Amino acid sequence: MFASSKLPWALLVVMVAVAVLVRPGAAAVNCGTVRNYFIPCTGYLFAVAPSPSNACCNSIKALNNQSKGPVRRDVCNCLKSLAASIRNLNQGRAKSLSSQCHIPLNTGVSFDTDCSKA
Repeated sequence: MFASSKLPWALLVVMVAVAVLVRPGAAAVNCGTVRNYFIPCTGYLFAVAPSPSNACCNSIKALNNQSKGPVRRDVCNCLKSLAASIRNLNQGRAKSLSSQCHIPLNTGVSFDTDCSKA
């Protein structure tokens, strides 16, 4: 079982992995919305599942497809904030999520990601 406090962290980590996700022209990024894209990934991010599910990868790909332009920096910052608030998040899994789902990113996924390069 996942504590409700772990879910936001997992979502943040996945969002950092999907730092390229931003809608052009969007006024502001809602971190809660970004977090929701990672809900299907919690099993993988907390090392319960051996690999990300199709639902996880599809959700992350959808976020990536919607995150173009400068808004992706905001998404990246949302993910970093979420990651900092989630206990027991598997950092190695968070870093590998984009490659596991075959999503090319401009930046690596880690807690110290430089979001200015997103």
